[in-house]
Amino acid sequence: MRIWGWRMIRPLVGDFGKLRRRCVGPFARSLCAMALTTSAALAGAWEEFESLCLLPMENISLAQPTTLEPYQSFKNDGDTYTTYKIDGAKLAISDGRAGASKWCWIDVGPRAATRFSESSSSWSESAQADVRYELIDKRAPGFLLRSTSWREPKLDVTLSMRGKGSNLIMRVEETDLES
Repeated sequence: MRIWGWRMIRPLVGDFGKLRRRCVGPFARSLCAMALTTSAALAGAWEEFESLCLLPMENISLAQPTTLEPYQSFKNDGDTYTTYKIDGAKLAISDGRAGASKWCWIDVGPRAATRFSESSSSWSESAQADVRYELIDKRAPGFLLRSTSWREPKLDVTLSMRGKGSNLIMRVEETDLES
């Protein structure tokens, strides 16, 4: 994990010795520390989405995360969905309480959108190659995939742009379709 983290941020900061020489004084040190933690945090949006949303939906085990606090800026009614803020992204989960449908989505901001798009595209290609999902619609940028016969009810996985093209939203939801 430590090597992976360094590989992710090295292109952003270059040689660590050069960074250390540039980061002198209390103000500059705090800015450099913020740059390093921000780039590492943004790299985790896909991993958080995959572990809290995608894999639980695939395994029919979607639940509200116990390790996160609800994000208070959104309406959290507790009966249908809860929202969370994770590393510059917003995550919403509806675990089917009160007869609601099961779904989850993540809204990734512009700073993490490129990395998130690359990770989701890689996952999409792998899922299609394994014949677990089929491509229903190719969008620019984005896609709509539907699970094949391995899961019922089927899942739709969508990646799309939100607003004026700055944020990405990836959504996983149960459909009423069967094999």
